[in-house]
Amino acid sequence: MRIFKGVGLGLTLVGLAGCGPRLTDSGVLNYASTGYDKRLYDQPPKILGSLRGVDVVVEYKCSDICPNHTVRIIRFELPNGMTCNEAGGRYTYFELPPFSMQPEGGYCVPAVLLDNWDQYVK
Repeated sequence: MRIFKGVGLGLTLVGLAGCGPRLTDSGVLNYASTGYDKRLYDQPPKILGSLRGVDVVVEYKCSDICPNHTVRIIRFELPNGMTCNEAGGRYTYFELPPFSMQPEGGYCVPAVLLDNWDQYVK
């Protein structure tokens, strides 16, 4: 019985530590460099994993001619009180379809994506 309690506690702690695998800069860049299915525009944001302890999220934005104008955004989900710089990111704006909203200041994106923007398939 003690083994099962320990396993349950371990699973709980893993769930609190992040909602996906540990990512590396090269892994995030590799993911961002691949094509994607533009029909995913109606999916909710998804956690890809954790980069330096901060969740990396992928979401799809489309507002008018979907799915043709779908834009993929890969960004940090900043914990309360953490700055984008502390997470290892920088703010940027995406060219989104008309009527799509961006947060004030843009999205906090892993710096590796901005440093290799030409490889990022948006």
